Amino acid sequence: MSGILSTHHKLHVSEADQGTRLDKYLSEKIDNLSRAKGLKLIQNSSVLINDKTVNPSHRVSLGEVVHILIPDVAPSHLAPWQLKLEVIYEDNWILVINKPAGIAVHPAPGHRDKTIANALINHDSDISRVGENSRPGIIHRLDLETSGLLITAKNEIAHKKISEQFADRKVKKSYYALVIGIPENDIAIIDAPIGRSPFNRQQMDIVSTGKPSVTQYEIVDTYTAHSLLKVSPKTGRTHQIRVHLKSIGHPVVGDSTYGKLEPDLDRQFLHASSLSFNHPESGKLLNFNSDLPIELSRYIERLKSSSNMKDTA
Repeated sequence: MSGILSTHHKLHVSEADQGTRLDKYLSEKIDNLSRAKGLKLIQNSSVLINDKTVNPSHRVSLGEVVHILIPDVAPSHLAPWQLKLEVIYEDNWILVINKPAGIAVHPAPGHRDKTIANALINHDSDISRVGENSRPGIIHRLDLETSGLLITAKNEIAHKKISEQFADRKVKKSYYALVIGIPENDIAIIDAPIGRSPFNRQQMDIVSTGKPSVTQYEIVDTYTAHSLLKVSPKTGRTHQIRVHLKSIGHPVVGDSTYGKLEPDLDRQFLHASSLSFNHPESGKLLNFNSDLPIELSRYIERLKSSSNMKDTA
């Protein structure tokens, strides 16, 4: 009977490393292992310290012996999907694409196939061995109805290094969001913890026990009853931008979960417009920008036209 092969590592904690959180220690000592993967190994009892399982928050101590069993990566079981990706940039390390609205980044309940992950395997079959089996190549995600820039990895080193940049909040992102109403301040920071809603477990909300969450926004333009914002999340919580904007009374236009549907727009008005991060091989700072897709730019033009008509009435 065949099984998945595993690689064993044995580490001895030195004085220089003591006090380091275990998942960080593993990522620093083992090539191509990200903190996220290290955390999963700990949670799956694949990491032993002095022959005992430990909590993920454990900090290593001088003299401890760490055993790590890492299953070899099997190709993803996902089926390729022949979606033509809009490639913004590609080399042997990374692939930056423009994700359309209405397509999930990876399989999830209700979206088992025809995701960006399936399309990545079709684009380059080697990506099937990068990252998690159920989400090959995926480093971060965009919501189903959000469009825009998405970074994907083409090898394990790239996956690890860019994942670490996200964990260390070194990746800079901004979005265009059209909201209902006009915020009181032209520029502001929303600092409010986000967690699962106590009333609807399928939604997120501002809750005192939530994770620290920070979003900055500035007004780009205003119309009669709407505002176009440039939004920069400083943390990466689920639905962060949508929850934070709702919390100040200005939900994203077309957001059926945290606002309401918009009859003239078949998606939410949220677009990942800029990304900057360091290349995993060269370390060079890369900057990418994405214009509003045509359905969003046309919606803005209609708002401008309506506002101008009211101004001249």
